[in-house]
Amino acid sequence: MPISPPRYSDEELNGFFTEACNAQTAGRFAEAEEKYLLLLGYFPDAAMLRYNLGLVYYSLENFTGALHEFSQALTSQPEDSDTLFNLALSQKKTGDSRAAVATYRQLLEARPDNTDAWYNLAGCYRDTHADEQAISCYQRALALDSDYLPALNNLAYLYHRSGDMQQAEICYRQVLTLRSDDDSAHYMLASLLGTPLEHAPDSYVRHFFDAYAEDFEQSLVDGLGYDTPRQLQACFKRCTQLKGVKDQYDHGLDLGCGTGLSGIAFKGIVPVLDGVDLSANMLLQAAGKDCYHGLYQDSIIHYLQTTAATYDFFLATDVFIYVGELGAIFSALRAVARPGALFCFSTETLDATDSTGYQLQKTGRFAYSRDYIHSIAGAADWLVLTEKKTSLRKERERWVAGDLWILQMNTRQQ
Repeated sequence: MPISPPRYSDEELNGFFTEACNAQTAGRFAEAEEKYLLLLGYFPDAAMLRYNLGLVYYSLENFTGALHEFSQALTSQPEDSDTLFNLALSQKKTGDSRAAVATYRQLLEARPDNTDAWYNLAGCYRDTHADEQAISCYQRALALDSDYLPALNNLAYLYHRSGDMQQAEICYRQVLTLRSDDDSAHYMLASLLGTPLEHAPDSYVRHFFDAYAEDFEQSLVDGLGYDTPRQLQACFKRCTQLKGVKDQYDHGLDLGCGTGLSGIAFKGIVPVLDGVDLSANMLLQAAGKDCYHGLYQDSIIHYLQTTAATYDFFLATDVFIYVGELGAIFSALRAVARPGALFCFSTETLDATDSTGYQLQKTGRFAYSRDYIHSIAGAADWLVLTEKKTSLRKERERWVAGDLWILQMNTRQQ
């Protein structure tokens, strides 16, 4: 025989609801969940309970549970805009961008003035490289609120990514009108105007990758054909035929480790591998790869200058394009390198002649001449074992030219 739930008075049930709401507001989500589930035993079709429990699950990052509760809430209130909005958020979090798009569209049919829905819908399109639709949605959001800074920032980025530099410049200038100290907008505007810079601001790198960490890997690998870690690993394998180059190394450091694609490629070569990155969200993705011994949120140069660890292997794939001047990093690496240490990295190729040997391009990335790499490597006492031309990734259906490098610490007597 099924066990019936205890009988409570209406006053007691109302008290449970108040306790659940208070616990939710205070961030005591386990307590709130328990009370909402108790109440759903009596009122299984109550949309408000389903909605509130969905918010609790979302706060707990149980996005599958949140999706179920918001879906249940809609069965009795199918047009509720708040529920539709949160359902779409949950669908996106569970990887179903197509469903999220459909839900946002349903919401916007009834509430075309919902600025946040237009903004989030644009994000779904942006992450799948449906740039035209994304641009249109950001424009709709800005038509409703011309000072909506996140929409303006992302619109500038999409114009930049699509190659519409004139519109990108207009948007970056509008961002700076609203927030004059925006380091990212200053940096990207400098790239469009050809203003020489030595470094990318840490704040730009951090914010850029925090924003795109969740979909970064799929976009890079599936959308842009990125395969540099595997190519660099193959380059290293060929170098093992050289005297003084080992098949395996003891302790490695992945500079700008991102989501951990390089860690996966080199896991069998460096069994103990640390990673350092500015983006906390990228590090969260890397932590799930099960290939890092330690992960550190820091800038590359600061970590190298403050760590007590020493390494015999260094990695940097598609990292220096967001750095700029490399001499300081090459010298700092030398200071924490064990004798015979290897340094494997990639660079984007600088086609034009530049007096400094590196240049901030209109893409917002730095490119380097081969002579520059040879020069700073020699100055920091690194020997170039291998350099190889390659294709890094696609950009507007064209391959971006790059170089793969394998360097070794010079062990001659100082």
